[in-house]
Amino acid sequence: MTLRRVDTLLAAFDTHLDSARGATQQTRREYGRYVRQFLEDRSREARVDVADLSARDLIDFVAERAKRCKPSTAKLVATALRSFLRFLQVRGLGDTRLVSAVPTIPNWKLARLPKTLTSAQLRALLCACDRATPTGRRDYAMTLCMAQMGLRAGEVAQLMLDDIDWRAGTLRIAIGKSRRDCVLPLPAPIARAIVAYLRRGRPPTPERRVFVRHRVAVGNRLTSSSVRAAIRRAFERSHAHVSSKGTHALRHTAATRMLRAGASLKDLADVLRHRSLDTTAIYTKVDLPRLAAVALPWPHVRS
Repeated sequence: MTLRRVDTLLAAFDTHLDSARGATQQTRREYGRYVRQFLEDRSREARVDVADLSARDLIDFVAERAKRCKPSTAKLVATALRSFLRFLQVRGLGDTRLVSAVPTIPNWKLARLPKTLTSAQLRALLCACDRATPTGRRDYAMTLCMAQMGLRAGEVAQLMLDDIDWRAGTLRIAIGKSRRDCVLPLPAPIARAIVAYLRRGRPPTPERRVFVRHRVAVGNRLTSSSVRAAIRRAFERSHAHVSSKGTHALRHTAATRMLRAGASLKDLADVLRHRSLDTTAIYTKVDLPRLAAVALPWPHVRS
């Protein structure tokens, strides 16, 4: 019997993801959540026998999640389990055959259109951020960062005061997995919104993050979850009828607007920090005017 405490296993797995895999904080948090659910379903008094895990356990867990989750989420669950099983192999705790037993979830990247906001919906969202209040000025600046520059929630949360070069008009973004930095032009509307927040909204704090908490633990840094929650609240206040109220809809909106303004796919990939143009190519599906312009006219039938 190889009983292990669930919390101890998860802590070691998180350390492995960070040091050996270079995973971002968000990835580690998501993997940990799904692996915890899997282990706790099979634990006894917060302990689990990793040697007793079976292919049937893995198949049943993934299949059950796939019934009530989006394909992308189910695929993430399966990926998290495979990563955990490989970690067990490194520690000499797991059956080497279990990794291949995790079901594969079909999720084609270009199968669906990205969810974007119309100009009216974006205006309603921005207006829902009450710039007469400190919190509203913060949320307005964060929304612009995502809707105009395509920043992710985690990137907004991690922005440092030192990342902004006011003289050069640039913003440095730390790219998680590659451990590199990306320097992007800072649009004037975003710069003005950040300045308004720093001067007339941000509470006094030694914290070097740009955006901080305004309620519980005032002045502490925000997390990506806090950023997403703030945007969801703004969506609710806007009463906009949108198919997605997540922060990724803002990133998709930024990408679509840049493409329609004439940006090339390469330019778009650079701004969004995509490692492959294949990822960026999905945005060509929503640019109907440009598709219509290059489409060949249907040949007339000649009798």
